[in-house]
Amino acid sequence: MQELVVAVFRALRVTSELLAYSTIFYVGLALLVKGRQAIAIGRPAIAAMRVNLGWLFLDAIIIAPAIAVAVASLRFVIRQYSLEVVDEQAWQIMWTPLVGVIAVFLGDFVSYWRHRLEHTPWLWPAHAIHHSDTEMSWLTLARFHPVNRLVTGCVDIVFLALLGFPTWALIANQIVRHYYGEFIHADVPWTFGPLRWVFVSPAMHQWHHARDVEGAGSNFATVFSVFDLGFGTYYLPGPCNVPLGVTEDVGYGVIRQLIYPFACWFRAGRDFVHGLTAETRGRPSTSSGQAEKNLG
Repeated sequence: MQELVVAVFRALRVTSELLAYSTIFYVGLALLVKGRQAIAIGRPAIAAMRVNLGWLFLDAIIIAPAIAVAVASLRFVIRQYSLEVVDEQAWQIMWTPLVGVIAVFLGDFVSYWRHRLEHTPWLWPAHAIHHSDTEMSWLTLARFHPVNRLVTGCVDIVFLALLGFPTWALIANQIVRHYYGEFIHADVPWTFGPLRWVFVSPAMHQWHHARDVEGAGSNFATVFSVFDLGFGTYYLPGPCNVPLGVTEDVGYGVIRQLIYPFACWFRAGRDFVHGLTAETRGRPSTSSGQAEKNLG
């Protein structure tokens, strides 16, 4: 019990320190870009940031450790049964910085497709929590449902582990994509000019979070925009100036948002079962359509 308490306090201390560093950086960035207006513009985001902070510390204490155990278990299975499709030795003979870049690039590739799956009906209720922030900021990256975090962690890391990447490359991929993810959620209007054809910009990702307008649901990559360009999901007409968020009522606060996806899945499952029952009794059923409707 004592060890658990110590671990929790250590997690809180590390999270608080990293939060302080990020806060200093992004507050400074906001003042640099927007000047005194940054304070007035930032006031409406305070309530949303409180929710994001709730998710951040919940993740640090409970969610992240649980996901770390799940990911470590999957990585153990891959190594134990030699499931790698590429031998780790192949990466060790390459130039180390190049291995890191390749890991991040391929990590973003699998993340792109995983992200697209999160926008399908059965995974959307969990991912909608992340999109529910109407005042997007760098702290929006903390607003992730545990199911969404589990899918993200397992899919992304297992993919790279199957490719035989060394542990340090997996960690480097997570660090780069996490902090670049914070950056593209920042409330700055940058489109990156010519670099937009290679890298995801904050404006590009803001369009991904747009609510019910042309361009909403585009831009699935985190680091490299080349994936959206290559697969036809790129949308960046300029700085994003439309409302952000979701049309669903996912609830306000961590507890309600934690429950929301499970409520959606319960209703969809219930309607699906009722539909199957109706079919066995010879009555026409609309269970599939109703189930998908209940998913969001």
